[in-house]
Parts: sequence; structure tokens; C-alpha cells
Amino acid sequence: MVKINLLPIRVELKKRALIEHVVLLLLCVTLVLISEYFVQHSMVSRLDSLKKEIADTKVEIKRLTAEAGEIEKFKKQKQELEKKLDVIRDLNAKRTGPVEVLDELSMIIPEKAWLTSFTNKGDTVVLEGAAVDNTTIAAFLKQLQASKHFDNVNLVLSRQEGGQQKFSITCKIKLSS
Repeated sequence: MVKINLLPIRVELKKRALIEHVVLLLLCVTLVLISEYFVQHSMVSRLDSLKKEIADTKVEIKRLTAEAGEIEKFKKQKQELEKKLDVIRDLNAKRTGPVEVLDELSMIIPEKAWLTSFTNKGDTVVLEGAAVDNTTIAAFLKQLQASKHFDNVNLVLSRQEGGQQKFSITCKIKLSS
């Protein structure tokens, strides 16, 4: 019988398989290292871009904070100017208001009536005077009520004294703004 020795071939095959496995392992390790390098490089570049974005955002926040401070300063200045304008308007109304009221009063008083007293307390006025008759007083009251400068016109007193009618009228003054 013939005997064949297969041992050296098995050893040879095992060596070849071992070499192939080692080469395959080295190839896998190399691929893993290369992939890790690219992933790490990608992460580092992304981290750098995020840091730059954070720095840019901080600069933008500082700039916007400064602008917001200026806007608040302008709002305060605007409020102060509006207060000053309101005071000026009020002073103008108070300056020209009494002149307009007295002018209108002189225009609406009837010919057969005259004033003996004009008393002003705040926005309330007391008019005292005399007229020829009650009809003249009634006409005067109607004209005061129709006036744009007088409001809440009330006849307080009307009495006969020495051939003439004495009267007392209270009303409120409306000054135009």
C-alpha cells in the first residue's frame, strides 16, 4: 500500500491562511484608523466652526446690547421731550385761553346787560351783573351755554333791585388745548 504524507501541505495551508488572516487584520485595522482619522478631522473642523460661530454670536450680542442701550437712551430722551412739549402746549393754552374767554364774553354779553364782578377760582367763574329785564338775562344764559369756552352754566341768583335785575351766574371755563 502506498502512503501519502499530507502533513507538510496542511502546515503550508495553515501558514498561508495565517498570513491571509494577518493581512486581512492589518487591512481592517488600517481602514479603521483611516476612518477614525476622517471622523476625528470632521469633528475637529465642526468644533472649530462652532467655536467661531459662538465667538461671532458673542460679538453680535455685545453690539446689539450696545444698540439696545442707545435705543433706551433715545426712548428716555423722547419721553423727556414729550413732557416738555406738553408743558409748552399747556402754557400756551393758559396764556391765550383767558384772553379768548374774555374776548368771547365781551362779544356775547347783551347790550342791555353789564357785568359788575368777574371772579375766577380754578376753572369755575362767577359772573355778577345787572340787566334791564329777565329776558336779557335768559338771552345771556343761552349765549353762554352755546359758547365753546363755557360749560355747566347755572343761574344762581336773579332779583329785582332799583329798577334793574341783578344776577349771579356760575359756569366752568373750557380752555382749548
